[in-house]
Amino acid sequence: MFTCDACGIEGKGTPYLCLTCLAFWVHPTCASLHRTVRHVRHKHTLNLTYSLQAHQSDHQICELCVEKVDTKYGVYYCSTCNYVAHLSCAADGEIMDNINVPKVEDTLRNDNPEFDESVCLVAYDVKKKIMGEDGIEIAIEIKHFSHEHDLILTHELKNSDKCDGCVRPILTPLYSCTQCSFVLHKFCVELPRKKWHPLHQHPLTLSKPPYYTKRFICDACARWGNGFTYNCLKCDFDLDVNCSLISDRLTHDGHEHGLKLSNATANGNCSVCDFKGYVFRCTDCPFALDFKCATLPKSIRYGQHEHPFTLQYTLEDDSGEYYCDICEEERDQKPWFYYCADCSYPAHSECILGRYPNCKFGGAYTFDCHPHPLTFIEETKDHPQCHNCRNTCKELIYQCANVIST
Repeated sequence: MFTCDACGIEGKGTPYLCLTCLAFWVHPTCASLHRTVRHVRHKHTLNLTYSLQAHQSDHQICELCVEKVDTKYGVYYCSTCNYVAHLSCAADGEIMDNINVPKVEDTLRNDNPEFDESVCLVAYDVKKKIMGEDGIEIAIEIKHFSHEHDLILTHELKNSDKCDGCVRPILTPLYSCTQCSFVLHKFCVELPRKKWHPLHQHPLTLSKPPYYTKRFICDACARWGNGFTYNCLKCDFDLDVNCSLISDRLTHDGHEHGLKLSNATANGNCSVCDFKGYVFRCTDCPFALDFKCATLPKSIRYGQHEHPFTLQYTLEDDSGEYYCDICEEERDQKPWFYYCADCSYPAHSECILGRYPNCKFGGAYTFDCHPHPLTFIEETKDHPQCHNCRNTCKELIYQCANVIST
């Protein structure tokens, strides 16, 4: 056993040894580290240094895993931004080729070898536009890549309860289809077709779920979704729209300090829901927040309830007994919950949002295995047998629309 003088981690096997002083031992992998690298999470190159002292940098937290850095050992360092990363974090599968990788500010340039020129950065074509009162042109009719019909700009809420892009409750302004129930927030229409995200080393493409099941599991929040995904087909990597909007820095009303995205090797448990996965860590205290909790809506309406519910981060009183007024089950004191202050009405987040908040049920989907359109439903009471795999259908089911209508 020995302690590597490059990274500070104990090692086994045969190290490299300095024959001059006989006191410097390094792992073979540390001895072959690149002197300069570029990482997907930072816009400048990082330089390997073994002389980062405390007075050189008042930021001694690894920007990738958000853990303390021991400046006695080597680190990757950007002197321009005072950006520090552990050797193991910077080299853990996200190092990108020094020649081929684009800078963050140039992520969508056409000379990027990862950029597919067949994919336009704009997700829609303008069919008709008018001049607004402020002199800015407004697209009032468009053709969006995700839908076969043209979409019309409107400020009137449609029958659809959720946007087909972000799968959040419908708000105006929006683009709707006059031939079917498809609807998109104006914001979702304007999402870029191509983007980078710090959770993945390749550029991601905005698309409908590119899978036979027409749904996906978000790699950030681990929730099922059937709206838009930012997808890497090469790696089967998916981000739903809401998770894709969060970068590697997060300011959240549920915590007093700023949070930083921790890399994959340092996955931990969320301090709110205890889910283990990608988390944002606080450098000032042991608080961590996962994507699922970070993307909870701050305010939402529920069913026919008269008032909106607001996301609460602390208990509503000091009674010591806390229940959900929807399911009437006891509430754990740690997770955040929704609350109607007008009615003193608390509720579990899952009771308000449902088990699958990123799924829009209904619609008509076509599959090669059946001649009629199929409707996406959450579950059935009789749990029928799947006509393809013959297993029991319990939830997230496609059922023939003809059967449902009868």
